[in-house]
Parts: sequence; structure tokens; C-alpha cells
Amino acid sequence: MKKILIPLVLILGMALESYSQVSCTQKLSEAEDLYDAGRLYEVTKKINEGNCLSSGKDGFTKEEKIKAYRLLALVYLFMDNEPDAEDAVVNLLLVDPEHPENDPNDPAELKYLFAKYRSKPIFRIGTFIGGNATGIHSMKTYAVFNTSSNDFDSVGSPISKQYSSKMGFSAGIGIEYMLVKNLEILLRATYASNVYEVNYNLISNGSYEATNAFEVLLTESQQWLRTPLALRYNIPIGTVTPYVMGGVSFDWLLSAKMTGNRGGLGTKFVTDLDLVDLKMRNRTNWSYLGGVGMKVNFKRTDSFFIEATYSVGAQNFVNSANRYASDQLNYNMGHIDDDMAINSLAVKVGYIKSFYNPKKYSDKKLQKVNQKRAKK
Repeated sequence: MKKILIPLVLILGMALESYSQVSCTQKLSEAEDLYDAGRLYEVTKKINEGNCLSSGKDGFTKEEKIKAYRLLALVYLFMDNEPDAEDAVVNLLLVDPEHPENDPNDPAELKYLFAKYRSKPIFRIGTFIGGNATGIHSMKTYAVFNTSSNDFDSVGSPISKQYSSKMGFSAGIGIEYMLVKNLEILLRATYASNVYEVNYNLISNGSYEATNAFEVLLTESQQWLRTPLALRYNIPIGTVTPYVMGGVSFDWLLSAKMTGNRGGLGTKFVTDLDLVDLKMRNRTNWSYLGGVGMKVNFKRTDSFFIEATYSVGAQNFVNSANRYASDQLNYNMGHIDDDMAINSLAVKVGYIKSFYNPKKYSDKKLQKVNQKRAKK
């Protein structure tokens, strides 16, 4: 009996929910017919019947609520009932915050009422994830057995360190605020891993012979907390918004570890050498950044975005005072850090959510808003 009863209850519940939804949809259709017939008092009664305007799943859908509140606002306006018309507008903006900009069919009376309310987002929050490629700018070269200015290989070419990029990872969150039309300020908190390799040959006694040469290959992995502050200029084109951005980033080094080997005459290894613990890295830094991207609107008010940025390190990340702090690097690897700045090319994808708080402007604020609108 219980096996039969449970499915019957589920089927009955689904049927009641379906009937409730059809009933609300039918009421909205009837209310629209009453409005077209000029029977305004009956419109409000029909829409407010039952629980169709409630937030429950058995009431109006989102699109139906937009239609219902818009219809109520129009009815109350034509009935010279401005307080109830304003309530309907607030409820409409809570459901569809940017409705005033998205419905060209609204009559002038309704547009005038919308103009009294803040319908723009008060701020936006974005999350993102991506990858990066690290570029190292060597500002001054240091070495144990040779210097770039004095030592040469067998054909007279200077021996130098070769830096190469490895892929890193980044993810973060940001807050955005519209300063003026199309110009936003944004502040982000970004976790970023930057990885690079350094490779070069050393000479032990001044001659470039195979028995006297060592090949050094080291990989450094850095973890950063970056806080870029930037301006972004948007260029809206329908539902797509390309943009350009530029600013500065204030950065904190979380960790820096080095792994690698010295091959050739007696192989040596170093594993996860903690350069922060040895105070061989500066913990704070800053950089310039610029970028381009594109936002794609999603559900009217939110958007996805893809972005590419390039940052240029403004300071040496090597602690010059402790350059020689590691005996493993100095003697086993034959390595001394150059003075270096870190550059980074990053590509990320993300999602931006808008947050709204529909609010009626004060008379003073409304006057300023109308002056700005008149200048456009």
C-alpha cells in the first residue's frame, strides 16, 4: 500500500503545482485583456488574486512578474494613484533592475516615473580564473665563476643566462564601480603563481672546454597576492562590451622556492629551496598593468568576460643585501641571482554579477541626475 501511496502523492503534488502555474498564467492573460478593455479596477483585483505575486515557485515566473508589475504601474498611473504606482515600480525594479533601459515600449508616463528611481547597479563583483606566462627582465647580471662582461666562450661570444617562461595560474575576486558613463574603477585581489627557468653554462678556470663547463638549470616558483587598482573604459556594442584598462598593482610575495640541478663535472641538485626563508626575495613589490577584454551580457544584468593583461614589474624582486645567503646555490649550483624584475602576460575568464538597490532619488539628487541626462 505504501509503495502505491508515495507515487500517488508525488503525482498529485506535481499536478497541483502545474495547475497553480497555469492558473497564474491565465490570470495574467485575463488582466491584460481587462487592461485593453479599459476596466482598470478589475485589473488590479485580478493580478492580486491568490499568491501569484508571492516569491513561491507556484506563483508568477520572473517574466510574468515583470509584466504584472509593469501592468500595475500603468493602471495606478492612469488612476492617478501615484503611491501605489511607485510601489509597483520598486517591485518591478527588484525583479528586473535595468528594465527602464530594456523596454522601448514603455509609455512616457512610466518612463517619467522610472526616472525618479536609481536603476543602475550600486556595484559589481567579479570572479575569474586563468593562466599566465612569466617574463624576467635582468637588470644586472651576477655569477660565481664568470661575469657577462669579462668571460667568453671559445669563439668569443659572451656567456649569459637564458630566462624562459613556464605556465602559471591565477584566480581572484574583484569589486567594480561605475564612476561615470562607460568608465569604471575596479579593485581586485588575485592569487598568482609565476614560474620561470634560468639556464646557462659556467666556466671553472677561464677556458671553455667540456671538462671545465657546468650547465645550470634552475626553476623558481613564486606565489603572489596581487591587488591591482585600475580604470576600465567600456565600449558597449549591443550585448557585447569590449574594453581597455590600465592601472597599477601592489603585490605581496607569499612564497618563492627554487629547484634544479648543475650538470657536467659532478652533478648537484637543489630541491624546494625556500628563498623567502633565506630572505633572498623582497616581500613587497608593485607593477604597472594594461589590458584589453570583452564582456558578454548574460540575463541582462550580469556578464561573462575574457581578458588579457600585461604587467611590468617596477622593482627588483631580489633582495640584494642577501644575494649570497644560500651556500647551496653559491657552491653546489654555482648560481648567483641577477637583479630582476618580473613581467607577466595573463589571460583570464570570469563572471561579473551586478548588485542593485532600487531607491527613489531625493529632490536634490533627482535635479542633479536630470541635469546629467539633459547633457547627454
